Amino acid sequence: MTIGRTILLIAAVLIAPCVAGAASFDRALLGAPQSATQADVTVSVAVPGAKEVEGIFGLPMIEKGIQPVHIEIANKGTAPLWYMPITTDETYFSPAEVAYRFHDRLDPDRSVENAKRVEDMAIRMSVAPGETVSGFVFTHLETGLKFVTVGMLKAGNEVDFRFIVPVAGPAYAAPPLDKDNLPGTEKAEVVDLPTLRARIEALPCCTTDASGSRNGDPLNLVVIGPGIDTLFPFVDRGWHLTEPLDIHSAIDTAKSFLVGTQYETSPVSPLYLFGRQQDIALQKARGSINERNHMRFWLTPMTYQGMKVWVGQISRDIGVELTDKSWYLTTHKIGPEVDFDRDYVLQDMLKAGAVEHFGYAKGVGVSTIADPRVNLTNDPYVTDGLRLVLMLTDDGGLVTGADSLEWEKLPLPAE
Repeated sequence: MTIGRTILLIAAVLIAPCVAGAASFDRALLGAPQSATQADVTVSVAVPGAKEVEGIFGLPMIEKGIQPVHIEIANKGTAPLWYMPITTDETYFSPAEVAYRFHDRLDPDRSVENAKRVEDMAIRMSVAPGETVSGFVFTHLETGLKFVTVGMLKAGNEVDFRFIVPVAGPAYAAPPLDKDNLPGTEKAEVVDLPTLRARIEALPCCTTDASGSRNGDPLNLVVIGPGIDTLFPFVDRGWHLTEPLDIHSAIDTAKSFLVGTQYETSPVSPLYLFGRQQDIALQKARGSINERNHMRFWLTPMTYQGMKVWVGQISRDIGVELTDKSWYLTTHKIGPEVDFDRDYVLQDMLKAGAVEHFGYAKGVGVSTIADPRVNLTNDPYVTDGLRLVLMLTDDGGLVTGADSLEWEKLPLPAE
């Protein structure tokens, strides 16, 4: 049987009528699910580990960077629901794509069996009144913590369920931090905007190296929100937690650099603030590993009206270079106009409907074309010296509800 005929048989299996979730498996392999209820809808999610995934599907999906998330939706209401997998992963894998990754040229019949099992295990998107639907959506791999959104349309409105699921494997995000034991700045609960502005402007201008003796990229971003849930709007907009920097991710980075492919969870190098490297790093891949936007965040000991305050750095990678200055032999080159990337985040969060208030504060320091500052890899950058302050909401409000703080104004272009 030819490869082309095998693919056609797989396609026939995948488009044939079937009942999603019909294939049986040991549900104990899912681990302990998390559940939540809103009105007459209950959602449960589980993220099995690599061994459990292979036990469920008979396929080593984790090795291919595919992470099945099990979702169960119980609709006890009178209106139908329509689950949108794009809310769980903006670039999720289709069952056909998953099956094709495991096609066996020497055993086409097994390829067809794999395709049928994957399709049977995939969750169906429509949930009729009084019905419970369960199955898998195939997402990109993340370990340590997995941010899972399950969004559905109900009577023309979107209903979102959000979960943070611990997953076996190296942590992509640092463990939850105790703000009462964070070094580096004065601990404070801030209740008014003038004090908040003053404390934001008093934060360090830049990241540093491990010794704290050299300045790196500018700290041009402050995000205020409800704890680690603050990350959900970023995840919804296609940002991924980055892998830890180790020998495996370094090799994968080098491979992606040489081949010119995307690497959605490519690691970032450690930068330092408050005597520690970043607590969380996020990136949004673009055309290839050479091109990405990436952010680093540090939790501050400061809170504002009970919300966590994160200070961060965003820049845009425009290329990857080989270097002998680090053990992993590669480094990204950043675009010099870091304000461009700072304001990209504002647009991204406005589009997500997550911004309640925004404004600009001093604290970075001006860097001009005539007299630019450089980061730790000697990439020059220019900036107007302002840091963006975002107060995010988890209510999914409209962009029209975003108020501008009357703080600093962006400078007008020179005549």
